Amino acid sequence: MKKLIIFISVLASIIAAASCQSRLNSSSNEIDSLSYSIGFMWGYQITMDRLNFVNISKAIAQLKQKIKEPVSAENNIYTLSMQLREFLQKSPQRVYTQQEKEHVTALLGAIWAHQLAEANIFRLNLKYTKQGIRDMMKNDTASLQLKLEQSNSYIIEYKMRFEKRENEKRFQEGREFFEKNKNEEGVVTTESGLQYKVINQGNDAKTALNDTAYINIAITQINGDTIESSSDKAYFVAENRLIKGLFEGLLLFGEGAKFTLYIPSELAFGSTIEPWITQKIKPNMALIYNIEIKKLIKNNNHSKSKRK
Repeated sequence: MKKLIIFISVLASIIAAASCQSRLNSSSNEIDSLSYSIGFMWGYQITMDRLNFVNISKAIAQLKQKIKEPVSAENNIYTLSMQLREFLQKSPQRVYTQQEKEHVTALLGAIWAHQLAEANIFRLNLKYTKQGIRDMMKNDTASLQLKLEQSNSYIIEYKMRFEKRENEKRFQEGREFFEKNKNEEGVVTTESGLQYKVINQGNDAKTALNDTAYINIAITQINGDTIESSSDKAYFVAENRLIKGLFEGLLLFGEGAKFTLYIPSELAFGSTIEPWITQKIKPNMALIYNIEIKKLIKNNNHSKSKRK
């Protein structure tokens, strides 16, 4: 049972594996390889916990249904995994009724759906996924360890290649956006590369270092997808508290101002970003901040703040 929990906790980060590619012909694309690999790993989960009675087709059908459902307190990977763990602990003899087998099958399908959703994988060739599960379940133990080690090596390589491609793509998309956007009417480009557009200038008393600005803010990607939207949010204006582009932009305006900041990735979160900050912002992602400064609390000291 411990193997199950460990497996579930790490699969989301390694689900992009492409193990045992020899099972696929050379013309198979990356999606087929990915689909087979995920199935192989799920087959390992089934085998290690002696769940060979699971109906693979029904589990996959449950996956297809559950991946469309929103996550909730009752419907998330941790809750479902604990339900499966508790069920298996109550049945150590490993003799199940048909109803119990169907229950475990449904739980596994739901867990798999959440593993894919957490890894942002929504496109699979399920024919290869099923084949990977079945191949793993009938695998001989003599070659299993070697195949798992090969899989782990490929996991790292695949993950690095995938992230590198995505990071380069986002960076290039940002470059193209800013090159075009600088010619749009009303857009100003600063020396740092920040771009902004004034909707309402506001009053003459501009934001200064260590002021507190209460703002309405809407943050989007350059494709328009919303990241965050909030009202009357307090921002302490200091270099070590804000991303560079937002810090520079706020200093250009005063209370009552309404404007848009176009922030290149190097003035946002750069090429690396910790997952705990947000799952919606990725490395090398340019951002658009639509801002209205509702209230500005001035700090008379205006002491300089050192960057951490």
